[in-house]
Amino acid sequence: MPSLPLGVPSNLDPYFYNRKKELIVLKSFLNTLNHNVANQIIVTGYRGVGKSYLLKKLIQELPDNILTAYLDISQIYGIQKGSLTEEQIMHALFEAVNNATKKESNTMIKIYNAGKDILTKIQHNDYDFKGSGSILGIAVPDINDNYEKLSKFVMEYPQKVVDASKGEIKGFVIVIDEFQFIGELKSPEAFFWMFRSFTQEQDNVSYIFTGSTSSTSDIVDKINGVNGAFGNRMLQFNVDPFTQDETENYLKEKVSEIKFTRDGLDRFYRCTRGYPAYINSFCNTLSTGVSYDSDKIIEEFYLKLEQVAVKWIFTWSTLSMQEKCIITTIIDKGPLKWSDLLGEVDFSEGTLNKNIIKLKNKGILSHSGKQYTTEDHMLSAWLKYRKEHDGFYPQ
Repeated sequence: MPSLPLGVPSNLDPYFYNRKKELIVLKSFLNTLNHNVANQIIVTGYRGVGKSYLLKKLIQELPDNILTAYLDISQIYGIQKGSLTEEQIMHALFEAVNNATKKESNTMIKIYNAGKDILTKIQHNDYDFKGSGSILGIAVPDINDNYEKLSKFVMEYPQKVVDASKGEIKGFVIVIDEFQFIGELKSPEAFFWMFRSFTQEQDNVSYIFTGSTSSTSDIVDKINGVNGAFGNRMLQFNVDPFTQDETENYLKEKVSEIKFTRDGLDRFYRCTRGYPAYINSFCNTLSTGVSYDSDKIIEEFYLKLEQVAVKWIFTWSTLSMQEKCIITTIIDKGPLKWSDLLGEVDFSEGTLNKNIIKLKNKGILSHSGKQYTTEDHMLSAWLKYRKEHDGFYPQ
């Protein structure tokens, strides 16, 4: 039985496949840092398509004169049990940025150690840094619980690091993954506008916002829509699933021991839709010494569906009862217009609207042709299977 990664492994190279063109494009966006021009980037794509893998590979391949930091908002969201605040994000962002300065040079060591001391105080909400004055010329917060001064300090820090390196460092690239969770803040628009206010004054700091959301979701519109904080000025890049040919070549290269008939390959692609996460998880359930035709693939798919859809099973457990109600209603009734959906659920217009926005931002619902539908076929397949098997949807 093969063993393909279900997440992002520490050793990326053995499993990296067919994203060279994407790397070239993203590197070209970031190359401008060498000329004191910082592009801000948004990378979209649905859950399981390989965005995080691609961006970690990108970070790995950037030159040594570009510092890189990686922040996963979903981890903060999970640790805080869904109670996300701007201050928590600033804490985590500063820690990620300061860790990136830990390089073997006298200048960087001094910067890292100074930042580490400040981080200890920030983590204890001790913003009264008596005697600290400033670090890299940035005034530190001087009163307790002052988010405005904390955010100014954290947002100015990456550019100040580049300036203090005296040419050793040409730029800073900061990846903010699962950024759609920022939509859970009380005022995500204000948070994005805060980012915009600092980035437009910085020549050597590029942020890459990425998350499991479509390029037309509400959260993308808030950050880069016509009326969003960046007003279409961010470079927007979408990561697509593998084509059928790419999927078949990936299987031949990575799991040649698994044998398929022609119709078996066709059915495998229809089951996974070219999403690397589903390809890997499904492959890990298959055996060598078996020739998989279409019927055998269908049998194995439903037999091992819990393993193939493992990420969605976890995601389902994090949704509210109202979010689950909206999803199962759409699965039962098919694509629904707003008025029809409202008539099917037992809560108010405001509650429905709030939860639909959340589900769209999470890449679960889409809206086209004035109808709402579930976006990911694997989630729908798992839910339909559970209802058919158990008689009811999972709670």
